[in-house]
Amino acid sequence: MITVLLLCSAGLVLVAIAVELWAGAGRRARQRSSLQHTEQRLAATPAPPALAGAPARTAAAAAVPGNPPRSGALRWDALLQRAGLRPGWRLPVLWLLGGLLLAWASAMRIGTAWMWPITLLLYALVLGLWVSRRINGLRQRLLRQLPDFLDNLVRLTGLGNSLQMSFQTAAQQVPMPLRRLLDDTLSGTRSGLDLDRALSQSAQPYRLEALEVLAVVLGVSIRIGGRSDQILQRMSDFMRDLDQAQQELVATTAETRMSAWVLGLLPPLCALLMAISSPEFFEPVLHAPLGHKLLGIALALELIGAFALYRLARSL
Repeated sequence: MITVLLLCSAGLVLVAIAVELWAGAGRRARQRSSLQHTEQRLAATPAPPALAGAPARTAAAAAVPGNPPRSGALRWDALLQRAGLRPGWRLPVLWLLGGLLLAWASAMRIGTAWMWPITLLLYALVLGLWVSRRINGLRQRLLRQLPDFLDNLVRLTGLGNSLQMSFQTAAQQVPMPLRRLLDDTLSGTRSGLDLDRALSQSAQPYRLEALEVLAVVLGVSIRIGGRSDQILQRMSDFMRDLDQAQQELVATTAETRMSAWVLGLLPPLCALLMAISSPEFFEPVLHAPLGHKLLGIALALELIGAFALYRLARSL
């Protein structure tokens, strides 16, 4: 009975996370569709004669066998790159071995095969939360470095340099992790891609709307012209204001969100640790009829509390 309770509690937490991700998937899809539509309209605009051969050169460079596009990379590598980890199969294999070892130790300690799926589920949940935290941290660092990079780009452009030369010079003065992304962009330009195309491909693993908008602005400046420095300066100011507003919102709602996570994860984790450390403790509860009723009441209260905490966190 306790294994069923633990499995239901862990499944409830995973369902809450899945619902949260599903709720934001529509908004992100609409934003990407809007950006792609804007870029297609800009690409359909007649270009000056000097730039008429740029699309052909871009297509030819993309068709070179030795330079496969970054969009064909594995999704798993993109996820690891988005989390600031080394791409490849080394880390996933180590994570899988660690989860199997922990599940085997839990099953041997309690003496039931049900501990395999329960332990693996909780291990995947904790690992997913850790990776998600790393992804959010890297996204925040990139967004906080972008305004300074844009200010430097505007300053160099105002001195009379071309946009490509200003981008290359400003990229050399940016610290990590934004420096890695800009270096990949410059590598793409050296292979024959336009600056906006190279930036769009380099930014694909990170899924940042600000980088997609920047690529669109650079594409407009390269193909059509105009005062790109004014647009970049406004982008920089807007990103600083947005980051400040987000920090204030996070600081205001941090206590409520952390309380929801702690209260939601505390019962199943405590039950699992107590079952592993002292299996004899749960024997009266599993065999007595009154213990079955208490476990049923605890499961019902856990479901109601998790749903209430989820609604409370969603309302912020």
